[in-house]
Amino acid sequence: TLLKLGRSCKALWDGGRTFNKNKIENYLQICSEAEPGCIGKVNSVVSKEKKQGRPTPLNTIGLLKACSKALGIGPHTAMQVAERLYLQGYLSYPRTESTKYPASFDIKETLQSQSGDRHWGNYVRNLLHDGVNKPKGGVDMGDHPPITPMRAAGGTLSGDMARVYDLVTRHFIATVSHDAIWQSTKVCIEVDCLGEKGKFSIAGKELVTPGFLAIMMHKQYGDEHEPVEGLREGVEDEEERALPEFSVGEAIPISIGASSNTRVSSNVKMAPSSSGSRASLSIKELMTTKPSYLTESELISRMEKHGIGTDASISTHIENILKRNYAELMPGRRIAPTKLGLVLCQGYHLIDSSLVLPKIRSDIEAECSRIAKGLANKDDVLRKAIETFQSKFEFFIKNIDKMDVLFGSSFARLADVGKPFTRCGQTRRYLQFIQGPPSRLYNKYTECVYPLPLGGTVKQWNEKRCPVDGCGFELCLYTVGSPARTFPLCPNCFNNPRKEWGELPDGYGSLAENAIDQDDEKKELQQKRIGGKTMTLDCPLQDGHPLISSMAVSPDPDSGGLLILDPTGGQKLKLLSTRSPTTVYLPQCIQKITILDDVNEVLKCHLMRITFKPGESPLEDGSVKYVCCFPEDEMMQKLIRVFHGSDRLKAQGGRGRGGSGRGRGGGGRDGKRRGRGSRR
Repeated sequence: TLLKLGRSCKALWDGGRTFNKNKIENYLQICSEAEPGCIGKVNSVVSKEKKQGRPTPLNTIGLLKACSKALGIGPHTAMQVAERLYLQGYLSYPRTESTKYPASFDIKETLQSQSGDRHWGNYVRNLLHDGVNKPKGGVDMGDHPPITPMRAAGGTLSGDMARVYDLVTRHFIATVSHDAIWQSTKVCIEVDCLGEKGKFSIAGKELVTPGFLAIMMHKQYGDEHEPVEGLREGVEDEEERALPEFSVGEAIPISIGASSNTRVSSNVKMAPSSSGSRASLSIKELMTTKPSYLTESELISRMEKHGIGTDASISTHIENILKRNYAELMPGRRIAPTKLGLVLCQGYHLIDSSLVLPKIRSDIEAECSRIAKGLANKDDVLRKAIETFQSKFEFFIKNIDKMDVLFGSSFARLADVGKPFTRCGQTRRYLQFIQGPPSRLYNKYTECVYPLPLGGTVKQWNEKRCPVDGCGFELCLYTVGSPARTFPLCPNCFNNPRKEWGELPDGYGSLAENAIDQDDEKKELQQKRIGGKTMTLDCPLQDGHPLISSMAVSPDPDSGGLLILDPTGGQKLKLLSTRSPTTVYLPQCIQKITILDDVNEVLKCHLMRITFKPGESPLEDGSVKYVCCFPEDEMMQKLIRVFHGSDRLKAQGGRGRGGSGRGRGGGGRDGKRRGRGSRR
């Protein structure tokens, strides 16, 4: 460490790192015993200007890497945001491999559209006045031009859309700006007593002309560079600061420091200084560290390098390995393989390494490119690819036992950790309940897994069976919310929803029309549930499921769902909304409710037969039997109490059991419901 005129800087040994500690301690001992003291002399001072080149225009790969490094937005999300900006006319088409603007592209007109922006408008006006620089050379792939802004946003965007638009616009302006200029200085110092082994250097740089750096923070997402031979790993080559002034021949007295484990002579002499500078020489002892996990940006670069995926599919590949729990996203947007992912890769390597190495994928991508250029016949490439993968598939099937051995040694068998729960409708065997997380049911005879809803609790329900034809699974009860709401659950129908039953219960919309697409969507949904990526905070079955329809006594206009009779019964009879945390408490004078087969054809809900407790009937004639259509019956509407609860399992505090007990038909503060007639 060197100190001059109150300014400190570091001089690094030209020998770099070494594992020979005794050799370094010997050099330190020589310096401590030097007469009349250890002196360092300045051999050379070299100062010159260096240019930092402006960035090349932005293609899809560059955008994905930039969003991950600078904005912390994952590739899949970044692609979705860029496509929304394109559809709204703010950006050009975001799927492109080109990094060179076509000759027909009007750079000045595009810049002119940004001259009124409050963030970079002044910079753009100055750039147009001083003259636009020629964009740095790139490659025109002939598909689409680089990603550029198409019109000014004018403060109309927000959230991730605003951030991505800001990044793209600043990058575009930077590509036609001037290079940044740095004043770089290197000072070479030699310690006399060590001769050729005593060479040290100090390097620093100072920004002279910011150029494009004034509009874009290049360090936020600069390209990853391969290690340069001779560069000291882990040490910044130049400090971003101005160095003190040094002159050739200047002598610098050096004091000797040491680490706690280093033994040097205690008789240390220090020569006087005439230049007002001094230095201390010490050993920095560190441990080697393992490489860190790849960041998203680094992974994208590796995928591009090895030909894994295209600009349009790379983000999807990364999203898939995360969704399928083969890898997980760590702090700093690093991607770490999970235990499942590691065992899967080991199994593929054990059977056929080519299935996980990048070569076979890159070969197919290369053949597709040859087809696009007219250099190969599509049918020939397709036939060859099918033959290759068919042979690999057959070989893999013959050796699948090797994969089973790996998984068996790395993971506990589900059949060994579960307990019998409910019966399967296909085999009539008990399904094993796996506590998780996430919780799921497992059939050890068919090896089928049925993920259970996440967000509540599941329990058995008196061996009742699902009424759907071809199902017959024993039903469970799913409890969620506060106060607790309990719904019937069929494990099979929960994992195999049908389009005719309506929208999916956990916000995934409707299933596709095409049967193949429906099957893909069901598998995707099941993978998310197995990975614990979805929460089910209302009825787990679709409203059109035969079981739910048979329990419906009223539509719920506030949520678009249904009101069904609480399947648990109990002393406090109540109706539950399938799509909102709403509970309708029925009067305590009711002893029993039976849902009839008769249906109101207008409201599509069942009639119900009510049995009142003897002597507590609200009917004028004192009858204890009463049949009604709940949403149309004024007497029942006056007797109920509505509670709007929480969709979470445990309450977060509240107003007591009264809750926000106002009737759904515009009832008053007494918590009683006023009839739905006026709402229809």
